[in-house]
Amino acid sequence: MRRTGQRGFALFEAVMIVGVVAILALAGWNIYRLNQKDNSTAPAAQTVKVVPLAPDITNVGDLDKAAQTLDQTQIDTVSDTAQLDKDLASF
Repeated sequence: MRRTGQRGFALFEAVMIVGVVAILALAGWNIYRLNQKDNSTAPAAQTVKVVPLAPDITNVGDLDKAAQTLDQTQIDTVSDTAQLDKDLASF
């Protein structure tokens, strides 16, 4: 007797879907590992410079402390000011 209106997946279809997903996962994992190795050999020049945060300003005394902190922060002398000029022009 033949069934009509079959619902769901056959076992073969389910195994094929699991196999394709497994192959894609293994390929992705391999690419991820290769990229991790490449990133670990990146030059040290790409490190981010950490700048101390200014203290919270709640009164005039805090404003002086913030100014001192900003004065102590060393700013690179060779920097691209084009973005700052563009922002100032928009005011």
